[in-house]
Amino acid sequence: MTRDRSADRVELLLEAARHLGETLEPARVYDRFHELLTDWIHHDGVVVSDYDEGDRMIRCVYVWVEGNLLDPSILPPVRYNPDGGMQSRVITTGEPLLLNDVREQVKGSGTYYDVERDGSMRKVPDTGPPETQAAIMLPVKHEGRVVGVVQLMSDREPYTTEHLELAEALVTLMGAAVRNARLHEAAESEIEARVRAEAVAAEREQAASVLEAVGEGIFLVDREGIVRLWNRAAVVVTGRSVDEVVGRPIADVIAGWSGIEGQIQVAEGGAAPASVAVPVEMDGRELWLSFVAVRSVDGIVYAFRDLTSERGLEEAKSNFIATVSHELRTPMAGIYGAAQTLLRDDVDFTPEERSTLLGIVATQAVRLSQITEEVLLASRIDTDQLPVGIELVDAGAVTRQAVEALRSQLPPRFTVDLNVAPAVEPAFADRNRLQQVLVNLLDNAVKYSPEGGRIGASVESTSDAVRISVADEGLGIPAAEQQRVFEKFYRLDTDVSRAGGGTGLGLYITRELVRRMGGTVSLESEPGVGSTFTVELPRAAGA
Repeated sequence: MTRDRSADRVELLLEAARHLGETLEPARVYDRFHELLTDWIHHDGVVVSDYDEGDRMIRCVYVWVEGNLLDPSILPPVRYNPDGGMQSRVITTGEPLLLNDVREQVKGSGTYYDVERDGSMRKVPDTGPPETQAAIMLPVKHEGRVVGVVQLMSDREPYTTEHLELAEALVTLMGAAVRNARLHEAAESEIEARVRAEAVAAEREQAASVLEAVGEGIFLVDREGIVRLWNRAAVVVTGRSVDEVVGRPIADVIAGWSGIEGQIQVAEGGAAPASVAVPVEMDGRELWLSFVAVRSVDGIVYAFRDLTSERGLEEAKSNFIATVSHELRTPMAGIYGAAQTLLRDDVDFTPEERSTLLGIVATQAVRLSQITEEVLLASRIDTDQLPVGIELVDAGAVTRQAVEALRSQLPPRFTVDLNVAPAVEPAFADRNRLQQVLVNLLDNAVKYSPEGGRIGASVESTSDAVRISVADEGLGIPAAEQQRVFEKFYRLDTDVSRAGGGTGLGLYITRELVRRMGGTVSLESEPGVGSTFTVELPRAAGA
């Protein structure tokens, strides 16, 4: 089979996905996006802008004009205006624009700025930019919301619908790559912030301890193995008081001491002591302590530092990388496999087969976007950078919308019921965040009902709250796991749940969003019977 335009486009998009995904720096993503445009679509200017729903401002993040890469800050931010110019029109409609008569379209629509070759700015009369003849304006979307606009401009040739379709595909890939890069930056910032916070806390604790003694735990063990000294820092770290420890054998104080002692090198004769970190069990808690030891005339002096927090941070980082890497592998493999199949020259695909394979690419691309959004959203929650706007919300209408969206996607083995009580009072909530909570809970109900069954949603008013419940007849959750399911990255053992993978962030995000709306979320579940998640939000009585 000879290669057709569809195969060329698939090859381009596959190469574009690889090219854009090889960097985790947003600026490099924009550079690579522009490189791809340069190879495939003629243009004399490219402007990429972010749109912030919070302050309704449009801000440039990448500007290239006639061979010059410019500082995007030279272009002033523009306030979104539903009745305004082309950028606002794209944000309002969510649809791209293809204009081959730009000067006529923008004539009289406001003040414009022209970028000189030296990077300076000058105002342009309202007859429009003097040279641009054709433009493509594309929305950058995430979960159906417009989060940015990409503008391609040409001073010479008009654009075609083929240019538009190719640019749309590249913008979709670029948007996902930028979100992934920003997610990586956010994750690294979170880790650095935690490390700094731990360091500050450790310094403060050490400073406070030095006022009384020293910052590290110190104890002395005599030649008979009896503890003779146990300082305040040792009390703080281990929870063992001086009276509990001094005068007792060290083997009775620290479980497994004989094995720990063998790992600690004792410095003698003025030699510098070497540290070793070992796990120590204290009343059911596992502490990671870094020990050094020096021999003295009275026995052996041990000093230790508590590394438990640092170990926990490293474990959290490892879990994050392992979880996200595992979850990304499946959709990436699906996209790669479908694209490679489409690129085969020895197979004549029917339209239905081609549509099926392209559907796989689209579905798995959506899954990639969902994964990156979950992790980015969790990071924004952790760093308290997620805005939540409280207003009066019709919880019944929001629940009905979420249920209808789910019902249209479910296989026949599921049934979905919705029961909205009469005269449900409005709730104080953020409508978009509440929608996200309900989507998470409904998706969770489907995920943990592998055999299908009934999924029920209900909305009612109580004396001081609006109560929304989502119930399923699925696998259920063991009692010992019911509080942990709301922890970040926590997932039930798939050998037990048979529910497949996931980032382990959905219920964590649900809990944190509900908290920020002033509500609570609870769980009732019985293994083999099903689960019911209940969200309660403040009620606007008499509203």
